[in-house]
Amino acid sequence: MTTIGYVGVIGYQDGLDYLLRALVHLADDLGRQNFKAVVIGSGDALPGLERMAVDLDIDSKIWFAGWRQGDDLLGLLAAADICVSPDPSNPYNDRSTMIKLMEYMALGKPIVAFDLPEHRVSAGEAARYARPNEELDFARQIAYLMDHPEERAAMGEAGRERVRAELAWPYQAERLVAAYRELTAG
Repeated sequence: MTTIGYVGVIGYQDGLDYLLRALVHLADDLGRQNFKAVVIGSGDALPGLERMAVDLDIDSKIWFAGWRQGDDLLGLLAAADICVSPDPSNPYNDRSTMIKLMEYMALGKPIVAFDLPEHRVSAGEAARYARPNEELDFARQIAYLMDHPEERAAMGEAGRERVRAELAWPYQAERLVAAYRELTAG
């Protein structure tokens, strides 16, 4: 059984509807039945997504775990084999750093995400990228990682190392201070 994990706000802009349709493709078009998706978070879109899961007949394949924090959150994410960032391409998401990517990478999890400019900057080699907003391709990238556990492990390690060596607060603090100095100079 492969566990697919998502953590974050469950708003209308976060792409969980894309994820649900990708899971239908994963099960129906790609013949994958041996998975469970765990969606951790809460937000305005949650009730509609729960109904959508029933309407798409994938409610048995997905668990909406609600808002979690601390050890409970870490335990659920640690159990995930693959983490997802289904944020669709749009002018906002294309330029936004998703905190969930950093959380996944810090935990050494391989990621499937749409190929957005900022996703590439943030996740680098820790993710497999689906064509923007193409749910079947998103499902194909999940299926690929399901079939390649060695690559999942390598991607997870690449992400963890990227956070440790480049993205951790000590490195980012220097850049932030420099940006503030530049903005306030003169």
